[in-house]
Amino acid sequence: ANKKDKTFMDLWLLGSDLKAFTEPWAFQRLNAVEKILLARRGPAAAAAMKRFIQDHQDLIPPDPDQYNHLFNTAINSSSLEGEDDEGALGLLREEQSEMKTFQAESLRRLGNEKARVMDKVRPLALAAPPPGAPKPTSAAAKQMVKGKKESEKEMLEIEEMAKKSNFVGRNQDQALKLPGLVDGKDVGGAFYAARADQRKRVRQFFRKLESTKEWAENNYYKLPIESQHQNLIQVNAFWNDYAANPADEPFFSGNIIHATRNFAEMMLALAVIDLPFKAPEHESGVEARTFTLKPGSSVLLFHEEVKAAKKAADAGQILLSQSFYRADSRYRHVGNERLDNFVKDEFLPSIAYGCQVVLTNPTSSPRKLSLLLQIPMGSVPLQSGFYSRGLPVNLEPYSTTTLDYYFYFPETGSYPVYPVQVSSAKGHLAGGALFTFKVVKELSRTDKTSWAWISQNGTEQEVLDYMGNHNLNRIDLALIAFRLRNQNEGGAGKAFFNKALKLLSGRLAFHPVLWSYSIYHKDEERMQEYLPYTNLVQRSGLWLESPLLDIDPVERRTYQHLEYKPLVNARAHLLGKTRKILNDRFYIQYHRFMEVLKYKPKPSPQDQLAVTYYLLLQDRIAEAVEHYSKAEPDTLEEKLQHAYLSVCLRFSEADAAGARKLAEPYREYPVDKWRKLFVNALNQLDEIEGRKVDVADDEDRDQKQGQLAATEPALEFEVEGGEITIHPQNLKSVTLNYYPMDIELLFSRKPFVKEDSTHFTYIQPGFSQKVNLPKGKAVHKVALPEDLQGSNVMVEVSAGGIRKSRAYYANDLAVQVIENYGHVRITHKENGKPLPKVYVKVYCRLGNGQERFFKDGYTDLRGRFDYVSLSTDELDDVREFSILILSDEHGAVIREAKPPKQ
Repeated sequence: ANKKDKTFMDLWLLGSDLKAFTEPWAFQRLNAVEKILLARRGPAAAAAMKRFIQDHQDLIPPDPDQYNHLFNTAINSSSLEGEDDEGALGLLREEQSEMKTFQAESLRRLGNEKARVMDKVRPLALAAPPPGAPKPTSAAAKQMVKGKKESEKEMLEIEEMAKKSNFVGRNQDQALKLPGLVDGKDVGGAFYAARADQRKRVRQFFRKLESTKEWAENNYYKLPIESQHQNLIQVNAFWNDYAANPADEPFFSGNIIHATRNFAEMMLALAVIDLPFKAPEHESGVEARTFTLKPGSSVLLFHEEVKAAKKAADAGQILLSQSFYRADSRYRHVGNERLDNFVKDEFLPSIAYGCQVVLTNPTSSPRKLSLLLQIPMGSVPLQSGFYSRGLPVNLEPYSTTTLDYYFYFPETGSYPVYPVQVSSAKGHLAGGALFTFKVVKELSRTDKTSWAWISQNGTEQEVLDYMGNHNLNRIDLALIAFRLRNQNEGGAGKAFFNKALKLLSGRLAFHPVLWSYSIYHKDEERMQEYLPYTNLVQRSGLWLESPLLDIDPVERRTYQHLEYKPLVNARAHLLGKTRKILNDRFYIQYHRFMEVLKYKPKPSPQDQLAVTYYLLLQDRIAEAVEHYSKAEPDTLEEKLQHAYLSVCLRFSEADAAGARKLAEPYREYPVDKWRKLFVNALNQLDEIEGRKVDVADDEDRDQKQGQLAATEPALEFEVEGGEITIHPQNLKSVTLNYYPMDIELLFSRKPFVKEDSTHFTYIQPGFSQKVNLPKGKAVHKVALPEDLQGSNVMVEVSAGGIRKSRAYYANDLAVQVIENYGHVRITHKENGKPLPKVYVKVYCRLGNGQERFFKDGYTDLRGRFDYVSLSTDELDDVREFSILILSDEHGAVIREAKPPKQ
């Protein structure tokens, strides 16, 4: 319901009005299943759809080889469910091979004692098949589990050893899922359980921001929108059965074997067939050479048997034949079978005819032959033909060749033809039968089965009857175009135009040539159906809304809304005169969207919402707020997207209460992706208020890194007014070291020494003291020792592997730099409240010593800023960061930091 651009299937599932899909252009873009579903919903008549699908099914010639392949596949698939010994052993051998490969790789990482443990455990773990596998019954299978009970005591000892081992598998998830059950005990899993717990306790390193990905709306599974066209699912025997099946009756079809062209078709086939999701037990038995089956539910049964076949009456061999046919009526059709439509009696002048010569070599030897071909006397050759021609032919053993040539008769009369002759180097071999052509001005018997004749000579009613009774996909409808013009002042042409197009519409057929006469007759309704097929669409831009023609780039698949994540911009402000989008794909998408909008007199509310999103990607917050205000929520179907963007903009406006009010209704939203986004927003709001929060999505890199940063030990402090103010995170105590110093000399030698504690590690401190930190407090103050009051002192604070040194610094900012995750947190020095919208500018020192700008931005409502993440590869060469934290109200601080471990 919240999708921005809905497809037919979305609207069908929502129960929306589908009448728009009955328009010819939209209808033809639907695949076969969608067309059937459209008819079942009501806009298209079910009877008309049944015939429409049947007509297309009749166009598919029988393919015995493909059918046999599919049928045999269905027959053989039952062997997967058998309980034969070989089948059970096959599964065991496959499982054994996989586990041996895993064992070989793992043993290289183990010591001698661990290798001995593995040698004992693995063969026993292989003794039992995985859950659900057939129970082995052969002697070989039974041998694999022999001695299991005798080893049970030893297995328990090995299990205890495994718990103490440091075994590491290829992959934690894979290791925990490998089968190793013996008497219901997971022996193999014992090796991994202890290690898995250890892994959970190990903190992750910093994860580099992954490359920006381009995201599109999901429709058919893992298919881009351009692949979701009318040919995705085509008519076949199965869908023909489905179209013919009444909607209120259960549907079963053995032709399901044909619905296997792609994943989407297979899933839809399983969706419409009325078989149970899980098959119950069936009763079967064999008695007196008779097999009986009593199904436990509805079933599809594939079976084959051997029967005696009747000998065909016309089983004789044909070596040479010569037949004649009308070129525009070469075949006739019965269902989906195509038959020859030879002419034997009368012929018409000025009509193209063809001659078919079939030559067969029924012997086991190759033959080199010569053919003599002639057209009838009194006829004229067509298609670069000949009057008389000799033609060499090489025929392989048991092969056949076919030759065709064309001619016409200018005048009536009787004209004999010298029949085709076949010879070889040894002499004449065979010849065709004598035949005389009777060419008449008018046939004594009208062939009403010929569309070529009826379309040109039949009455209007005969034409309509023929169209109503035959497969429209096999006839050239353009042949009746001349009938659609006004043939007299009474407008007979328009009357026939209305009748013909009404009949075609009822048959769900469309022909652009016939519909083009809607312009001639000024029929606006049919002009609306015809114009989408013309080149007027390409000449009218990307978007158009008019009484006769609408152009929607989304429907025509020329534009698709795309999103980009993760995308982090290096600069928060415009640099130079022109704003630049550095991501090439986003640059193309954004300007494509602008191309669409320039054709519209005014962006729609949906467009305004999309503009808001694209501006937020560029950090153009003020402009995004302006466009967001124009996205009228009452007119939007994208309620969910609108709500989430509302929450994001409330964060940018420091409106925590408003953001919480908007996000709270979605805390239990049933779609995981969206629920996690809103819960993450709520978690950030809880963090702003000082609460401890969890991660909404463990797979989300930013959330996980944020949580790890929040639980990482961190330490910052300031010295001012004879007092040391400590800002700890996840620490219980600290050690204070005091170094009396000549600050002027020290600064002259190393300007950044005030940020570098390593230079004091080799100097004995003048005084040290340990300070226990009160639990739950974000700020703790300690007075300088009386002897050091008023002295130039470098104060060093160390705890949890962190060492920091500071001198007096004039500001009201409390800064926590969390190096391991590239986060900086800024709060007020006195009250400890997060400071949002504090400007942070970051420079980096590269491996070659070069110093340059890295990124800048502002802290969020939590006072946090990620100074590391960028959608580039620059981080790989960074050796050091220098961070400027600047606030007009609270002063400035400079911090140095190392890049996080990856």
